[in-house]
Amino acid sequence: MISPPSDVTILGIDPGYDRIGWSVGQVAGNQLMLVDCGCILTDKKLTKVARYQQIYEQLGGIVAKFLPTEAAVESLFFSKNVSTALPVSEARGVIMTALFQNKVKFFEYTPNQIKVAVTGNGRADKRAIQQMVLLQLRLSAELKQKVSSQLDDTLDAIAIAIAHTALRPKLWKQTETSSK
Repeated sequence: MISPPSDVTILGIDPGYDRIGWSVGQVAGNQLMLVDCGCILTDKKLTKVARYQQIYEQLGGIVAKFLPTEAAVESLFFSKNVSTALPVSEARGVIMTALFQNKVKFFEYTPNQIKVAVTGNGRADKRAIQQMVLLQLRLSAELKQKVSSQLDDTLDAIAIAIAHTALRPKLWKQTETSSK
């Protein structure tokens, strides 16, 4: 019988090109305990390739520091802003490469899956998601201040990690069923 590992560190990633939100949390039971979070900001003055290198190196540093066992990444979804699709897709490739090279198990979630897992409502807006993120986490005063001052991308990365925490038991059950 395959069961999810009990000692799990999750890296939540909100992929982008200009900004990549990230969060790191420990799973305690079915609850995510936030360890740290932030946002990788690429330098707009650099070439596209140099910006991808920034993403790769900074994400590699985060992985080396926190040693995540699993990563949860939002899948691409574009409705209007098609002009950012290619750079974000390429940045996702850089992100996935950094995770694969560091042997971090990778999971992907749609925006709707994240909304439902965090708020119970697939049509929740950004504000509702952010409020639920803050309600679901038991944060120290210092971490609460840090989270409150972060960019939306960081809060989205925390929501992605929370969604993964909620959905991962089902994923492990599916793995068990498919391996039989």
